[in-house]
Amino acid sequence: MLNFIKKIGSFFRLHNKNKRAVRSDAASGRRGQPVFTSKSAAQAQKRSGLVSRIRDRFQRAAKRKELQRSPVVAKSKVRSLVAPLCLLACIVFVAFVAYGPLVNAVSDMPFFKIREITITGCRKTTPTLIRELAGVRYQTSLLTLRPTHIEAILKAHPWVSEAVVKRDWPGVLVISIKEYVAEALIAPEASGRKQFFYLDKSGVAFAPVEPGQDLDFPIITGLEVKGDDGQGRPNAAGAKTGVSASSRLSGGIGNGERKAMIRESLALLKLVKQNNPNFPVQNLSEIHLDQDIGMTLYLVDYPFPIYFGKGEVRTKYSRLKRVLEVLYKETEQGMTIADIVYIRMDYLENKVLVAHSGSG
Repeated sequence: MLNFIKKIGSFFRLHNKNKRAVRSDAASGRRGQPVFTSKSAAQAQKRSGLVSRIRDRFQRAAKRKELQRSPVVAKSKVRSLVAPLCLLACIVFVAFVAYGPLVNAVSDMPFFKIREITITGCRKTTPTLIRELAGVRYQTSLLTLRPTHIEAILKAHPWVSEAVVKRDWPGVLVISIKEYVAEALIAPEASGRKQFFYLDKSGVAFAPVEPGQDLDFPIITGLEVKGDDGQGRPNAAGAKTGVSASSRLSGGIGNGERKAMIRESLALLKLVKQNNPNFPVQNLSEIHLDQDIGMTLYLVDYPFPIYFGKGEVRTKYSRLKRVLEVLYKETEQGMTIADIVYIRMDYLENKVLVAHSGSG
């Protein structure tokens, strides 16, 4: 048994010796000779190679970090940014200097010249007047126009409430305006004389009445000018910029009450414009506003006052229509509207007082 074990040991030593000999032959460079290695040795060699590669990678990363922290690398980064920044600054400077000549060159091209001017919304004004105010001529370049500037110029006209200027490329200019619509005349007392202004449905006194213009509107009186230029005219801002009548006019009436009275008078005008046969708008001559008694109406054909009062505008208007319908017809007692001295719409609740010359 002992001899058997010795034989096995000598066999393994001989086998290992042969493997070392084969490995040395392969390293010596003899060609055509196969190289035999064990599987465990190959895996160990592979692991050692992987570990060395990982270690090398970490070492390189550490070196890069050290280089980045060094002032030399920081300076090199700054130097690398100087060139692009200088290039960008040069480009901006050239663009700024060349912008004007470039725009002028492009604007002189016939392609952008104005060939058509479209103007809409004119009623009191005319397209010719609007074009002259805008200062726009044919063959002007659309590129050099400033629409907002033109809109501001057009809005300065007393009758223009809104203006929109658009460029329809390449050669059409479109101007759209909206004009004020007069609902009444307002006659504020100023320096002992009256200067009439047109009043729109929102209570804006937008334009003075010039000689020869339409005066066929009911007149609202009883207010005084708050700001006066010394010639009996409101300042230019009041007429040119569409300031509401209640904000420009006074007469011992508080601001809130003044607004309410003007609002009620405009509401009454809206109802009268329904043109009832007994009370058409053409028959309303004047609406006088007073702080104490409210509205007083005067008709065109008859001089007697109609004390309308304050509030309940629609209800009082309906009653007044019925009263006038009766008065326009001769009654059994022979009383007609010509005999009326005054009418009080606010006499008592749900009562109207009609005073005539024979009533004592």
